[in-house]
Amino acid sequence: MKKHYIENLSDYLGTEIVSFFAISEKSLRKSRAGKSYIRVTCIDKTGQIIGNIWDNVKQLESQFTVGDIVKVKASVDIYEGNLQLNISNIRKAEESEYEISDFSPTTTKNINKLTEQLFRFIDSIQNQYLNKLLHLFFEDKEFLKKFVSAPAAKSWHHNKIGGLIHHTITVTNICNSVANFYDDIDRDLLVCCAILHDIGKVDEYCLRPFIDFTDEGKLVGHIVIGDKMVVDKIQQINNFPPMLKNKIRHLLLSHHGEREKGAVVLPKTKEAILLHYADNMDAHIMGVQDLIEKAKKQNRDWTEYNNLTKREYYTK
Repeated sequence: MKKHYIENLSDYLGTEIVSFFAISEKSLRKSRAGKSYIRVTCIDKTGQIIGNIWDNVKQLESQFTVGDIVKVKASVDIYEGNLQLNISNIRKAEESEYEISDFSPTTTKNINKLTEQLFRFIDSIQNQYLNKLLHLFFEDKEFLKKFVSAPAAKSWHHNKIGGLIHHTITVTNICNSVANFYDDIDRDLLVCCAILHDIGKVDEYCLRPFIDFTDEGKLVGHIVIGDKMVVDKIQQINNFPPMLKNKIRHLLLSHHGEREKGAVVLPKTKEAILLHYADNMDAHIMGVQDLIEKAKKQNRDWTEYNNLTKREYYTK
C-alpha cells in the first residue's frame, strides 16, 4: 500500500523512501558532463514531483513506460528550491500492490449537491429552446455520469475528478449574479452558455490513471469539440432560432478571450465578455489557491514560481 504521498515528501528530505507513483512523463537526457540519465514526472493524487535516474540507466529504462504505475526506491532531495527524487530503483507495479484511488485526485465538493445546483439552474431558464438544449444534454444519464466525473484541466485549476462540474457551477453562479448588474443582459443565454462553456472537456481528457489529454483533446481541443456537441444537439430541436444558435456558438467559441489563449473568435457581445471573465476568474483563483495550499504544507511564505502566470504568490 502507498505510504508516502508527494505533498508530504518534504518530511523525508535527505532520507530514502519506497513508494508508488504514476509516470506522466519520461525522457532520456544528458547531463552537462555528457552522462545519460532518465527524467520522469511522478504523480499521485496529491501532486507531482520530478525524479531522476542516474545509474543503471539502460537496465531501468526498459522497466516502465509513460502511463504505468511504478514502485520507486529513491532519496528525497532538493534542487534550486524544489523537491526532487533521486531514484535508485524503479519497476512497473503489479495491480495487487496499489489502490487506483491513490493516483486520481478527487474534488472535495459534494458531487450530488453540485448536480442539484446544476438542474436548478437549468430549470430556471425560461427560454424554451435553451431549456430544451440543456435537458437534451443532462437528461442523458451516461453523459451526466461522464460530466460529473470529468476534470476541468490537466493542470493549473480544477484538475481533479469532479473538477468540471465544480468549475461549471462556480462560473454559472458568477454569471447568474453579474447578469443583474448591467442593462440588457440576456440572462438565460449567459447562464445556458456558462453551463455549456466547457462541455467538450468530457472528451478532451481521460484518466490513465492520472489526468491526460485524449488524442481528440490534443488534436481538436475542448472549445471546438464542445461547439460541435452543441450544434449536433441543436439540430434535434425543431425550429431552433438561427440567431440564437449563432449567439450560443459565439459565447462558447470566444470564452477564452484571446486567440493566443485558444479563443476561436474574440468576445463581441456583453454576454460573451461576462462569460470570459467569469471563466478566467474562477480558473485563476483556483489555480492560485492550489499553489498556496501546496506552499503552506511546506511552511513556505511564497509559492513556487508559476510558468503560466510568470510569478510567485504570497501565502500569508
